[in-house]
Amino acid sequence: MNFATVNGISLRYDLRPGDGVPLVLLHEMGGAIESFDLVVRALPGRTVLRLDLRGFGLSEKPAGPLSMENFVDDVIALMDHLDIAAAHLAGCAVGGGVALAAAARLGGRAASLTAMAPATGVPPERRDGLLKLADMLEENGVRGFLEADTIPKAWPGDHFDRGSEGFAIFLATQLGTSPATLARTYRMLADLDLAPAFAAITCPTTLIAGQYDIARPPVLIETIARQIPGARAVTVASGHFMALQNPDIVAGLLVP
Repeated sequence: MNFATVNGISLRYDLRPGDGVPLVLLHEMGGAIESFDLVVRALPGRTVLRLDLRGFGLSEKPAGPLSMENFVDDVIALMDHLDIAAAHLAGCAVGGGVALAAAARLGGRAASLTAMAPATGVPPERRDGLLKLADMLEENGVRGFLEADTIPKAWPGDHFDRGSEGFAIFLATQLGTSPATLARTYRMLADLDLAPAFAAITCPTTLIAGQYDIARPPVLIETIARQIPGARAVTVASGHFMALQNPDIVAGLLVP
């Protein structure tokens, strides 16, 4: 376990030395370094950097709103701190959005990009719903949020095996996350629009959709891919949290 202070906050990170261009893994909302434990296990010998995004895991939880710019600034600053000149950026959900935005900012330093069910923005009609979810988290806490009537109904269709190691990691990281951080992230997503950054992504790009993903179905991921020069969209037999649900499939797509 390592910590670095960048941009005035403390970030927990794990850097595993190995071969090839470093793979930078960025977790989902409510996740942490552990969100990619199963994927890293399936990638022996690869150089891998993981970090807890600000507000999550054991990284610092600063006061005030969160922004995509905050997350991207932190990723780039940590790469600089660790003398990582170029990287293969990969992320899931909110982490996928961070990977896309970071690749647009990094230019040639982004050697390649893989975004799994990336969060890139929401249509106007969904904005109020996200803000209500933020309020629900602050009122009921994370456990109350996960057990609310509107949440578990989606899980059976998401093909997330409750008895799996991946689900155990998911539940532990989510329950260990501050409700305030999750609420701030939902409020960030309510105003997010990454589309203007897509044209600046010049590296080989793969967007991965989960066949059973209710939150960001394949048709949405394919639409995003068409806006990124040269990007391809791949659909896999998984739900939204594919790094925890189908880590071997994800690992195979991350092999150069």
